[in-house]
Order: sequence, then structure tokens, then C-alpha cells
Amino acid sequence: MRIDFYSGELTKREQQIVADGFRAHSERRAAPQYRRDRFKWLGLDDNDELRGVLTAETLWDWLYVDELWVDSVFRGAGLGKRLMQYAEDHARSRDLVGVWLWTQSWQAETFYRHLGYDEFARFDDFPRGHVRIGFRKQLA
Repeated sequence: MRIDFYSGELTKREQQIVADGFRAHSERRAAPQYRRDRFKWLGLDDNDELRGVLTAETLWDWLYVDELWVDSVFRGAGLGKRLMQYAEDHARSRDLVGVWLWTQSWQAETFYRHLGYDEFARFDDFPRGHVRIGFRKQLA
């Protein structure tokens, strides 16, 4: 068996082989079916200019927030909180267990704590001198 090193993404063929392998292994182990749906909420001003974005995906019974961005001019005005509320409402409407995400120490740690998110993971020096933080919120 030889191992070759390459830079870049898997080819479509390679990705299909991997996906088929994961699926077959999961089926043999009677794992829950993996379903992944992508969503986005866009915050648009009166001129239809993009001022905020939340992208997310469902992974099993949780909603994962991939990106939350708010234009610096609109930060502190509640747009980020509203986008997160829309995501949480969507998760509730699909009867999901909760919402989870990653943030960096220079980003929005306080913001997520204020919204009731609990820290579940902390990676120091990711990157060096900073921290990557995992937050989650279980929905009732």
C-alpha cells in the first residue's frame, strides 16, 4: 500500500468513494441516517444591500451555525441577535435538539454567552495566542 501526498480538495470521484464508504460503514453499524440541509438568512437594508448573514446546516438533530456576519455599521443594533433568533426558531420548528457553533476569542464570545449559549469546548492556541470556543444551546 502506497500513500501519496497532494495539496487541494478531493476530486469528485474521490469524494464519492469516501461518502460511499462512510455510508456503508454507518449502515453496518445501524447509525442514524445522516442528513444535511443548508440554510441562510440574509439581513438586507432598505436598498437591498446585504448587512448581515447567518448560514447554517442541520446535522442529525442539531442546527450548526456556520457563519454569522454583521456589517460593522450595524453591529450593536440587534441584527445579529435577530438572525440568531430566526435560526433558533427554525430549529424549534423542525423539533431539533439545539443549536451549536464555533467562534474565536477575538469574535463573539460574550455575544453568544449573552444569548444563553453554553461553552462545550475550548481549544487554546488555535491560532497561537487565541482560543477557538464551541458553544451550544439546547432548545426546550
